[in-house]
Amino acid sequence: MTIGQSATQGRQRDSIASSVTPGETREKIPWLLAFFCLLIPALPSFVVLAGPLKSNGSPARMLAVLFFGLSVLGFILVRRTGTTRTLAPGIVIMLLFFLLELTIYGTGLTHVDDALIEAGKTRGLIVIVAYSGVALYVMTRIKTTRDRSILLGCLTIGLIFACVVGLLQTADIDIRYALQPPGFVVNTDELSYAERHGIRRVFGTSAHPIEFSVLAAVAVVLTIHFARHATSRRVRQLSVLACGVALLALPAAVSRSGMVALGAALLVYMWSFKVRQIAVAVAAGALATLAYLGAFPASASALWQQTVNSESDPSILARTVDYAVVGDTFRAHPIFGLGFGSTAPTEYGFLDNEWLQQIVQGGIVGLTAFIILAGGGIFGITAALRSASTARERDQAYAVGAIFVAVLTSSVTMDLFSFAQATFIMFVCFALLWSQFGVAFTKEVVSPPTVHHCAE
Repeated sequence: MTIGQSATQGRQRDSIASSVTPGETREKIPWLLAFFCLLIPALPSFVVLAGPLKSNGSPARMLAVLFFGLSVLGFILVRRTGTTRTLAPGIVIMLLFFLLELTIYGTGLTHVDDALIEAGKTRGLIVIVAYSGVALYVMTRIKTTRDRSILLGCLTIGLIFACVVGLLQTADIDIRYALQPPGFVVNTDELSYAERHGIRRVFGTSAHPIEFSVLAAVAVVLTIHFARHATSRRVRQLSVLACGVALLALPAAVSRSGMVALGAALLVYMWSFKVRQIAVAVAAGALATLAYLGAFPASASALWQQTVNSESDPSILARTVDYAVVGDTFRAHPIFGLGFGSTAPTEYGFLDNEWLQQIVQGGIVGLTAFIILAGGGIFGITAALRSASTARERDQAYAVGAIFVAVLTSSVTMDLFSFAQATFIMFVCFALLWSQFGVAFTKEVVSPPTVHHCAE
């Protein structure tokens, strides 16, 4: 090696060392968002801080409201320099959704109702602030594939914990409060297990078996993604095991919603696979189904009876009865609806359909807001794919898009915004789809006029 070559290599090492500042890698890790994603499924949403906050005292919701405040402060205080500006379509879509929902809240303030409904209005506003705040903060904070993988990894760990809790509940072992912090209390009276066709419906750490089944479907997609593209071989092996846990937990809720959500997710995610891989997956799925039928015939029979006898199912009949009430309300309040939280439980009960909920509480404006959210998430899949440059990033885009579609599908069978775990996951996925996509444009710089001096 010559002296010139040694000097050149030394300068290269100095250049690399100077480009990486101490603590840069540590600062880039989104610790707070990672903890939030772990917290969403691991801690029940009805475990709240003792005091007057009630459901608003959930740790996940309090963090989400904090994210909204941080997003607003960042927009106001961050100084923008340079001639290049970037427009983030995902942020524009989320702000439009938030403003429309805020309009609905204002409509509810135009009339005063009883104390219960008035409290519901305030709670509805905090819910929308929390959901929007999570999406806005993720879109402004998460910019790399590594950061997205960290968030999705923490979310997967929390989901698998919830699935394990659900499986243990089938054996009368309940550890859903294992992570309950000191000073927190349970803010619900609905803690008993329901049965369907003689089979106990478990709910893990969720508020309802329907939500638990949707979370299990989400866990299946995420574990498949990490089984294929995790950087560590051990993580890939553990992901395969975790996928089996999620597949076992899914039918334990005896819920059609989870099966439909999983089907919708796989219809999106399958575009990341080759035809041969899809054929192998179908064969493996068929074998797994046969094995489940042999190992758990009672649960399989209950789920089958619930599916084939849907026309006489009490839950389906209760949902169809709501259509007439919703139609009457829409004819009386077509534009802005009744306003957030203005639906009396004694009159409307549980609509079990977020689309109907938006029509009742928001009319055309509320329905438009939800369509913008749903359409924005679906178009976000295209945005994420356009931003992807590797096979791993493309698979991640399809997986996150599949999760968004899975949760969105469940909005037809449950009041989605009333179930914090599933809704937080949907808004996080919306933000991850749009986090790397932006439209750059250059600000015009006006140069001073040139002064020409005439020769004397």
